[in-house]
Amino acid sequence: MRYLPLSVLLLPLLAAAPAHSADWPAGAKADFVRECLNGAKARYKEAAAQDYCACAADKVSAGLSESEMTQLHKQKQISPELQQRVARLSGACLSQLNQ
Repeated sequence: MRYLPLSVLLLPLLAAAPAHSADWPAGAKADFVRECLNGAKARYKEAAAQDYCACAADKVSAGLSESEMTQLHKQKQISPELQQRVARLSGACLSQLNQ
């Protein structure tokens, strides 16, 4: 029996997946960064907090759809699933805090 490499099996799935990149609604990125800074500056140096929050905003916008970005901006209470996704996306920037 012959086995195909895993990448050959995953390529069609990746091609079928929708693109998850969206622009921030007006004012939403500034709000996100401001809220992020409010939490991060209490524990980290300001420069590191700014780098982290800017990185997190970029990762979140690249990882969420337009409707998710709107939900994140407009709703005070977001779903636990969306909270987890935002945390996971922002987690890629944690190295910015250790500068």
